[in-house]
Amino acid sequence: MGRSGRRIQTFKEFSVHDDACGMKVGTDALLLGGWAGGTAEDDGRRVKSILDIGTGSGILALMLAQRFLEAKVDAIELEPEAAQQAQDNVSRSPFADRIEVHVRAAQGWDTRVDLVVCNPPFFHGHPKSEDRKRNLARHDDTLPLRTLLRTAQACLKESGELAMVFPEDRANELIATAEEVGLHLHTKVALRATSAHDVIRSLWSWRLHPSSRTTQDTWEIEGPKGQGEWSATVQALLSPFV
Repeated sequence: MGRSGRRIQTFKEFSVHDDACGMKVGTDALLLGGWAGGTAEDDGRRVKSILDIGTGSGILALMLAQRFLEAKVDAIELEPEAAQQAQDNVSRSPFADRIEVHVRAAQGWDTRVDLVVCNPPFFHGHPKSEDRKRNLARHDDTLPLRTLLRTAQACLKESGELAMVFPEDRANELIATAEEVGLHLHTKVALRATSAHDVIRSLWSWRLHPSSRTTQDTWEIEGPKGQGEWSATVQALLSPFV
């Protein structure tokens, strides 16, 4: 993956410009894009329809279109400049015929899908910067947690799945809110830099019906040489892309 002052991320099958987006391509998005929907393949379901809420640069939509070759992806983005950049990135990719970018809020989306994916704005009550687009991408004013979960719940098919990344310090709030809106935890992967670090983020998958077995795991992001090198787990996850 390459990076330049023009904010171009280069992957094996596509490239992503993200200079017009409040949220740049980062590790959270890459891990979510490589992981989301994996449980659907494992238990025999097929992912043919995907909703990406808050697509930003379109990175998740592009990764998922590469992974799920039969899937149509609807990518929603509220911020017009980011939506245009996502559209440009999609248009340059091999997956342009299967990804549609929509400039709108997620609320009110009425098509049910196999997989909803979201790297949500999860700062709540934190100080804001002077950058409007960055605030929109990082703070949950326009997409509070309960609204996100209710929207996702309403968009899932009976066997569908919501996959998201969320900070561990709000895990109890996330679990309680998910239960309130009728979502049940299926898989959780806790993320930490190394075994010597605390978990700060986790990958979560939710379904409409309780699972007979909830899977939980912990991944280290960095390899033994430290920052700048991915762990073997992450390298394997992202090898189709970088």
